[in-house]
Amino acid sequence: MLQRAIKSVIAKAKAQATSKLTCNVGWLAGAEFISRFGRIVAAVILARQLDAVAFGIAAIALTIFEVTRVFTENGIGAAVIRASDKLFDATANTARRLMWAVCISLMAIQFIAGFVVEMILPGRDAGAMVAMLGFVFLLMPFGVMHAYALQRSERMKELAAIGTAQVAADHILTAALAICGFGAWAIVLPKLLTAPIWLLGMLRTKAWVPNLAAGYAPAASILRFSMPVLGSELMCTCRDQLDKFIVSLMFGVEALGLYYFAFNAGLGVSTALNRAFANAVYPHLCAAGDQLKSYRDALFNLGLPFSVLYVAQAGMALYYVPVVFGETWASAASLVAILCLGGPARLFVDAARLHARASGASGHDFRISLGFTASVLIPFALFAVHGLLAVSIISVASASAFALAVTHITLRARQSSTPNPVGVIS
Repeated sequence: MLQRAIKSVIAKAKAQATSKLTCNVGWLAGAEFISRFGRIVAAVILARQLDAVAFGIAAIALTIFEVTRVFTENGIGAAVIRASDKLFDATANTARRLMWAVCISLMAIQFIAGFVVEMILPGRDAGAMVAMLGFVFLLMPFGVMHAYALQRSERMKELAAIGTAQVAADHILTAALAICGFGAWAIVLPKLLTAPIWLLGMLRTKAWVPNLAAGYAPAASILRFSMPVLGSELMCTCRDQLDKFIVSLMFGVEALGLYYFAFNAGLGVSTALNRAFANAVYPHLCAAGDQLKSYRDALFNLGLPFSVLYVAQAGMALYYVPVVFGETWASAASLVAILCLGGPARLFVDAARLHARASGASGHDFRISLGFTASVLIPFALFAVHGLLAVSIISVASASAFALAVTHITLRARQSSTPNPVGVIS
């Protein structure tokens, strides 16, 4: 009897390990870890070749670019991924037009921003760097529909391979240009030079072929779905950036440096795994006949094991931080441990958001993201007087409570086991 039960558990574990979702998360997580390893190597070389001024100039250019690029995560792709088979071609045709308009607008914004930066910081090439990065948006519309089609088909192995190739080339070029004395350009220029690698990779997949005979889906219906998604992504950006701004205002630059180090050292692993989980689970939910069951399975089969990993990392932080990063950072070990414990909350909230998005309730996706952002940031504003460690504990506790509440509500939701309704918006 016991032997039969053990065999049953082993069989279920093997089936889960080879499931499509698990494999997709594995491919994307592997790509994330390769990217982070390459980033560390490049950072070591840059630290020996560039001074603080060069880093500052590059940071200005890349920060503006990253803020602008958030608007490409605008929900148009999410609408394409969840469109029914019947309306996919028409939805994709309209989405391509919309993405062209978005990307051309973002390129123009980059050019204008470059002009403004050049007026503020003349003679340092910062404006030229900002403007140059605008050409990345010019290349994007040629391949972005292939990227959406790959996600829709859950072909994450190909997405991971293309992303890894681009990131590896970025790090290699960064190191080479730094050694050759390109200064801040060594950090910025590879972002443009490697964009064709992404484009050629997407085109080679032949994941999408335009079908103009299918006509065009109403743009208004796509925009009604995508605007709350854009709002949700903007909330995620605020969640990840504004806490650092508040820390700098409340505690000063030195405390910000400590918090920034702890944030990266503590959430580096969870950020990589959470991003891989989110990118794989959304198209999986969209394709599922019973989205609530698939959501529940994803939580228990991947969300819980990942959470155990994050808790284990928190427990080891007091030991590995001084060993890996040096005794200088030993005082940050407790803060690293606390921030590690925030990883599960982010994962479970992202899962709930994506379940709402896959169901067509993009407005609910935005509300969840808004609530979670508030649960993370409000403690920093209200309890800063108690010190950085205390306010971080309160923030993580608040975020975890919100995540548990949202997960409980989502799991109790009633949903039939019928396939997604036909159309872009349910």
